[in-house]
Amino acid sequence: MAVSADIFLDLVSIVSLPVILAIFSYVNPIIAFTRKITAAAYWVEALIIGCIFWPILMGQTQGLVINENFRIDRLAVCFLLLTAFVFAAALTHADFLFGQEETDEHGTLKSVRLKTFYLCINLFFLSMCSIFVSNNLGCLWMSIEATTLSSAPLVYFERTKNALEATWKYLIVCSVGIALALLGTVFIFAASQHGHLEQGTLIITDLISQADKLDYPLMRFGFILCLLGYGTKAGIFPLHSWLPDAHSEAPAPASAILSGALLNGALFGIWRITQIIMGSHFHNQIMQILLGMGAITVLAAALFLIRQHGFKRMWAYSSIENVGIMLVAIGLGSAALFFLQAINHSIVKVALFLLSGNIVHAGGSKKLYNLHGILKSCPAWGCLLTLGLFAITGAPPFGTFLSKISILAVLADRGSWILIGILLFATSLAFMSLSVHVGRVLFGGAKTDFQAFKVFQTSVVPIILLCCSVILGLVIFPSYWSFIK
Repeated sequence: MAVSADIFLDLVSIVSLPVILAIFSYVNPIIAFTRKITAAAYWVEALIIGCIFWPILMGQTQGLVINENFRIDRLAVCFLLLTAFVFAAALTHADFLFGQEETDEHGTLKSVRLKTFYLCINLFFLSMCSIFVSNNLGCLWMSIEATTLSSAPLVYFERTKNALEATWKYLIVCSVGIALALLGTVFIFAASQHGHLEQGTLIITDLISQADKLDYPLMRFGFILCLLGYGTKAGIFPLHSWLPDAHSEAPAPASAILSGALLNGALFGIWRITQIIMGSHFHNQIMQILLGMGAITVLAAALFLIRQHGFKRMWAYSSIENVGIMLVAIGLGSAALFFLQAINHSIVKVALFLLSGNIVHAGGSKKLYNLHGILKSCPAWGCLLTLGLFAITGAPPFGTFLSKISILAVLADRGSWILIGILLFATSLAFMSLSVHVGRVLFGGAKTDFQAFKVFQTSVVPIILLCCSVILGLVIFPSYWSFIK
């Protein structure tokens, strides 16, 4: 299928900026300029995506068909915008944070590390975008695998022993997971061949429209393998082992992007597979699996949060908790609830990881027992961290409260009281655990060697993100998202 000139220009305008930035960031010797131009460019990228796909968001058209392998619907546009926003916010903060880390312990420039960081971050963004526009299960698989390869160097940024271990664990565990997803994709293709279709296909829209004609045993087995494979990348329990290490060892801007964007991409892959299942007569059985795995993931993450020693690892387990909640939303078959939880989690978690990066750099330690008295050492960061704590645990008036209560309301309508009880217990336990850990960081005597830096600049992005969370909680009601299909 030929691509029209207008569609081609739209695609070029979206793809060209990250490609140019990737090349420029690696050849440009002035790292300070790279930091600033990249941060500004991603705000422009978010604006470009919003302008190009505005008709889709407004319902003037159902979507954009590039060819049979690539198409963009409303949910894809929403995630594209969210991803661009997360990258823009994290890279804006990275300009301030990396400005404090121009030299390592030997006094040599970190130019090679930063060049690699900005090269990979642009490739990472391109691979993330390809996830959301894929209409072919093979292309979807390759896109999710590309996110692993392009983001692994971000985890290894500090070049320490722990960073190397976290990077290898990330690569090995996610590679095993992605291999399972490939096998699941093969089984789904076989299901299309052995059903009533004339020939096999991997085109997602075709599989959805012909879901009743697929061979169900093969389709069910393929779905479970894809769920395990992409669930590994998303951090679903018990396949989460890579996530706390990777998020803890990566620099704060990379941790923010891994939590605020990468996890959404893996869950989006699960959503696409789930769409196929929802078109069959046997979808209730599969949806119960999703609901059960989501609830178990939330509960497991809450239990892990009870005893934590690492500041950023704590937020990583919080991300696993929210992944479980998003999986429950997917199990309910609601794209609106899935995106509502995703956007609220991404915005707040990016703010928390960026604030944690400030505190870790100023305090010189990632250990919770070495961080205390932040309210005395830097009141601005302490107040923002307190607000972030309430936001991520689902307290009103933040948007996370709205998304979680909306999911619970749907479960109540369906009479899933056991599931509601598990989620309420787990989220309450997570709130208490996070409150204890963060309380120890906030209160106590001020650290004598704590060196706050650029307090205003490093507080701007978290302030904006937390304000967005309040807006999502007070102004934008759940019915607003009902247009997402």
